[in-house]
Amino acid sequence: MKKNRFLIFCLSMLLILNSCGFQLRKPIDLDYQSYAITGDSSGLSKLIHKQFSFADIKENKEGSADLIIEIMSDKFEKRILSLAGRGQVGEFELIQTVEYRLKMEGQWSEPRRLEAIREYTYDPSLYNAARAEEALLKESMIEQLSRSLLTEINNLGKK
Repeated sequence: MKKNRFLIFCLSMLLILNSCGFQLRKPIDLDYQSYAITGDSSGLSKLIHKQFSFADIKENKEGSADLIIEIMSDKFEKRILSLAGRGQVGEFELIQTVEYRLKMEGQWSEPRRLEAIREYTYDPSLYNAARAEEALLKESMIEQLSRSLLTEINNLGKK
């Protein structure tokens, strides 16, 4: 009896997931055999390398790649968003900006800019928690920028 309930439960969960359109993420589908990233060695380029390795696109450091990504600038900015009582900081705004250009089919594109913004509440009595939250937000911003950059590359390559 318990096996039947478990089986019915599993089948119903599979039907629900299938009917809502849930799909696992697939590797990017690009028509490039090789790529190169210049001008940056940060976490952003590491995530881009990882995505390209999932798609079986090889890195070519010699500059003769099918796709060259030149990271012109990668800036992080932290600003005070609001003040609480007694002039203490209440909220911070984190801004990660990346400027880059692409070389596809022998031609450089115009410089492009991507930006990720996060806000968080700051409590000086919870300093360690605020630092951990900021680190997680920075990480998520870099992940968002790498996905956005790859999406733009994918969209430009299909024109």
